[in-house]
Amino acid sequence: MSNNSILITGGSGRLGHFVVEAMLPDHTVEVLDVSAPSQDVLYREVDMRDIAAVRSAVRGHERIIHLAAIDDGVDVPDHTYFEVNVQGTWNLLRAAEEEGVGKVVLASSAASYGFAKDAPPDYLPIDEAHPQRPRRTYDLTKLLVERAAESFARRHAQSGSGIASIVCLRPTLVARPVKTPQMLAELTTLAAEDGNPGIAIDAPIYGGLPLMRNYVTSRDAAAAFRAAVVADTAPFAVYLIAARDSMGSVDTLDFLSRAHGWHPTIQDESWFRRVAASPFDTRAAERDLGWVAQDDWKSVVSSHVGPDS
Repeated sequence: MSNNSILITGGSGRLGHFVVEAMLPDHTVEVLDVSAPSQDVLYREVDMRDIAAVRSAVRGHERIIHLAAIDDGVDVPDHTYFEVNVQGTWNLLRAAEEEGVGKVVLASSAASYGFAKDAPPDYLPIDEAHPQRPRRTYDLTKLLVERAAESFARRHAQSGSGIASIVCLRPTLVARPVKTPQMLAELTTLAAEDGNPGIAIDAPIYGGLPLMRNYVTSRDAAAAFRAAVVADTAPFAVYLIAARDSMGSVDTLDFLSRAHGWHPTIQDESWFRRVAASPFDTRAAERDLGWVAQDDWKSVVSSHVGPDS
């Protein structure tokens, strides 16, 4: 296939729709999923657990974005998370290796760090080198996906064959437009905790915002996958993907201290000179991929409640 073709697994999903849109202007897109995408693109119905079907679908492609997975919060048994997220990713990587695919970009998650109320970060800002200590099943599957990818990259380095470059992206919570009103509603209920007046909006609450008020918009997350596909990348690389500010525009250090009693070591004070800086350091993606988050929380709010709210 031509160099401007791209295979996107999970292209019909919550983030997949936006990634397809990001690639469409100058790429021929083919989607692998268990349901058809809303866009008019090539589509093949494939369950990632069926390695023969995956191998057939991968054949002839030079670049792949792998998004197909059971998302966080979906009510399925733990073994289904493993079958789809871990076994499905291994199937994709094995098929890509056998078919000589040049690049694979995988969706991991910042959830793999395993942060919780009783498990704060070791230091701030959090970077790609911070230890991952997952406890929940979903978080564990994302860590295992990264380790599988690293293993395949190591095999390529030893043999010179297989997948030339594998990139794992770790997005934080993706603030999808359809869910943003619920996030705004929940922030309003937590106004006293956050030290933020909140915004009156008629919507059910989201039901579990990130402890550190981290986020990235769907548009920026999709742009990161596009950037990772087109950039000249190392045989194996991992990048954090997050907005440069915090959800609700809270002062991160003050919020973490007040709301959770966390006082992590500050490794780079310059990162927090910006107002409401994200707890996640995205400078590696900015440097290597040429990707910079374009949306901030003010733009997210104004897109839903108007610029003067």
